[in-house]
Amino acid sequence: MKRKTKFTIVVLVMTFLIFSLTGCAHKKKTAYQTYVQNLLDVNYKGDFDNYIKNTGGKESDAVSMHEDCISYLANQLITHYSLDNAKSVDINDTYRELAAEIYSKTKYEVSEGYKKGSEYYVDVTVHPLNILNQAYDEIFKYIDAFNKSVTAGKYNNYTKEDYEATFAEGIADILNSKITSIEYTEPVTVSVKMVDDGEYYYIDTTDLAKLDASMLALEEQTLPETSSEETK
Repeated sequence: MKRKTKFTIVVLVMTFLIFSLTGCAHKKKTAYQTYVQNLLDVNYKGDFDNYIKNTGGKESDAVSMHEDCISYLANQLITHYSLDNAKSVDINDTYRELAAEIYSKTKYEVSEGYKKGSEYYVDVTVHPLNILNQAYDEIFKYIDAFNKSVTAGKYNNYTKEDYEATFAEGIADILNSKITSIEYTEPVTVSVKMVDDGEYYYIDTTDLAKLDASMLALEEQTLPETSSEETK
C-alpha cells in the first residue's frame, strides 16, 4: 500500500458551555469574555478551575470536554500521517498524550465583548501552533529512510502490527521532540459572534469552527508517499 500525508481539517465542534445571563451591557462584555476564555482553557489546556468557579459546573463535564478535544487532534494526526493501520490501544494512547502536550502550548488572548450593530462579538487573537512545519524536514527524512529500510528487507520478519507501530512511534517521537521549542506563526484574530436569546448564550457554531481551525497551522508542503508493505 501507499500512504499519503496531507493534513485535512475536519473541524471539531467543541462542546458548548451555555450560561444564563442577566444585567447591563458592561456585564455582558465581561461575561462573554470570561465565557470564551473558559471554553478555550477547558478544551485546549485542560484548565478547569475557572470554569468550575465561574459556572458551578462539574469537573467531570470539563474533563469530558477536554478529552474529546484531545482525542480529536490525536485522530487528526493519525489520519494525517496515514497511521490508521497502526491503531491500537498503545498507539492511540501515544497520540493522545502527544495531542495533549501540543494543545497545552496553545496561545490566545480574548478581548472583552463588544457590540456591532445589534450583535455582540468577542475577538480572539490566536497564535497558531507551527509544529507541523517545524517537524516537516525531519519527518520527510524519516519517511525516506523508512522506505529504504523497507526495500532493504529490514521489516520482513515483523508482524504487520509491529511494523505499523514502529512507523507510527517514529513519527510521534519527532513531533514530541519539537514541543519544548514549539513555534508559532503570525497571530490571527477571529471574531466570534455570541448567540444570546436573553436567557442563554453561546458562540455561533460557524465562528467556533473558525476558531478551532486557527489553532494549528497547516503544512506549507505535502509529505511524500510512504511505503507500507504488509509483512508477516
